[in-house]
Amino acid sequence: MTKSLVYMCYFVLYTFFILWFGKSGFNKTRSTRDFYIANGSLGLFTSISTFGGTWFSAASMLGLTGSIYAFGYSAILYSVIGWFFGAFLIVLLANKFKEYSIVTMPEFFKIRYGSTFLQAAGGLVIVIGYVFYIVIQIKGFGIIMTKLLDIPYSLAIFLVYLFILYTTFGGLYSVARTDIINFLLIVFGSLLSGFIIWSKLDGLQQMHLQAAVIDTEVIKNSGFYTIKGGLLDPFAKGLQPPILLISSFFGWGLGLAANPQYAIRISSARDKKTALNMVGITILILILVYFSNLIIGLGSRILVPTAVGINSIDEIFPYIIDTIFSTHYGGLILISIIAAAISSANSQLLILASGFCNDIYKNLFNPSINDEKFLNLNRFFVGLGGTTSLLLALNPPASLLIFGAKIWGVFAAVFLIPLYGGVFWSKATKAGALAAFIGGLVTSLPFYIAKVGYKAITPITTDYVVNPALPGVIASLILFILVSLLTQNRGGRMQL
Repeated sequence: MTKSLVYMCYFVLYTFFILWFGKSGFNKTRSTRDFYIANGSLGLFTSISTFGGTWFSAASMLGLTGSIYAFGYSAILYSVIGWFFGAFLIVLLANKFKEYSIVTMPEFFKIRYGSTFLQAAGGLVIVIGYVFYIVIQIKGFGIIMTKLLDIPYSLAIFLVYLFILYTTFGGLYSVARTDIINFLLIVFGSLLSGFIIWSKLDGLQQMHLQAAVIDTEVIKNSGFYTIKGGLLDPFAKGLQPPILLISSFFGWGLGLAANPQYAIRISSARDKKTALNMVGITILILILVYFSNLIIGLGSRILVPTAVGINSIDEIFPYIIDTIFSTHYGGLILISIIAAAISSANSQLLILASGFCNDIYKNLFNPSINDEKFLNLNRFFVGLGGTTSLLLALNPPASLLIFGAKIWGVFAAVFLIPLYGGVFWSKATKAGALAAFIGGLVTSLPFYIAKVGYKAITPITTDYVVNPALPGVIASLILFILVSLLTQNRGGRMQL
């Protein structure tokens, strides 16, 4: 049996399971709470699956492994350390956030601060942010499908478009059910990849000794060479300076803590205990998965010092799979990458729809809309948002990991302080929350628009030396505290 036929069989089987598990959501969804949060009824196993599936996206599966191959341990400091710190903050949030009966995160702002404007503004940020973030998942799927089925990238991304629309139309019931399959594939595929690479090495110590002397070109004809010792150096021997890694913490780490897709998973869990266990157990599972990513990245660099015939870091892992792994194992692992892309994309598309339909349209214009019309509006916006992301994915970003950090940086700048401050500080006021939201956004935007502090790190990837979330979060925090203290005696009221 040829390689293409084996890959096709894996893809057909995966498609069957996704269609089968996804159809149940259409029958269960009757209301807004059903569509957005499965009526707050998800048990522990399903909650772990949908939380982990949403977390582990194409940015992790492709962007991180490729970055470890290129930069070594510096890539872990750039992303994973911040992610786990953000998860720790989510644990703290889960203990109190579950007490609020909400279906979207911006709805918390209306309940806590009494501001319809803040809810609508939060919804707008979600719509724009997730339209761009879903591009990451579509690109990841496209990369894999071109490898699996040997089809053009444009056709490949159209296939993921159909997948995410189908699973999202059924609401969170459909998303969560398919996430069971997806997360199991993600975990198994990652651990299997790590084991196969590990079996070709001579142990952990020898892997590090060999990695320390790598000084080859990362991608053939890219002009980007790893400096000897750079794979084990926390700053990649100057390729990723300290300020870049420190500020990336504000984008990836604090962005994860403030990301609506994780906060709303707390609301979908059956109870507070389930929500806490969901986060804690998922983190333990992901520690194993990311350790496998480290083995895959460093081990692959030792086994294949220079990747040939590819154009970006995001294509390195599929190249390694095709070069090192057998056809049967390779097909299964490639499907696990598809699972990572779809499990994140459908969750994000669901949140994107809620940002417009619930936080803007229903909140400002039609609060009495009936459930049937409202669900149809959500499904229409799911299609519109997915189509917009699909069109943007025709010209995708150069690096999934870097692009994701910039988007999550926006969430950190505008959501982090009003969210956590509102939950944990009883004296926080509406005016303080508005000042923090607007101040964080206004402060960070110039860093995106004018590319302040922009620097080319290598010929195959670029990044801001200072992630825009760094000044955004600092400004948001200062304004939140000062304005709240100044407006406490007046009840923190503003007319917005």
